[in-house]
Amino acid sequence: MSATRPFRIRLLMAVAGIGLAGGLLTGCAGDTPPLTAGSAVELQTGVLAVSTAAAAGDFATAQSELGTVQAALSAASAADTVTAARAAEIQAAIDLVEADLAASIAASVPVETATPEPVSTSDDSDSDDDAPVPATPEKPGKDKTQTGACKKKDNCD
Repeated sequence: MSATRPFRIRLLMAVAGIGLAGGLLTGCAGDTPPLTAGSAVELQTGVLAVSTAAAAGDFATAQSELGTVQAALSAASAADTVTAARAAEIQAAIDLVEADLAASIAASVPVETATPEPVSTSDDSDSDDDAPVPATPEKPGKDKTQTGACKKKDNCD
């Protein structure tokens, strides 16, 4: 869990940066605002959902919510409620958060390690009934295997 902590901190800072920048830019006075108030609220709401899910360690939900922020940015760009320059800045922040989420998801997936098979040790105190009993040697000269080993001798029996 401690390996994901730096990712969470970086992720939260990036998400908070997106929200703060969006909020500050909507308050700037000028002829053409870089982001309209309606688009800013929609993006900030999405950023809040991403940061809440990421803080809870639910990276899959955070990634899904980031997709919602991405869709809201695309819609705002198409409706000309965000300038191209501001859309590029927001997109760069989204890309950064997306990379951090992907790294957090990869770091949170447990790595399976092969469990070694137990090695049985022979112990004289164990009386294993399953252990093979050595064969009793036959009398010399009997060819029970039918391999013809006794054919060289005249009397195999």
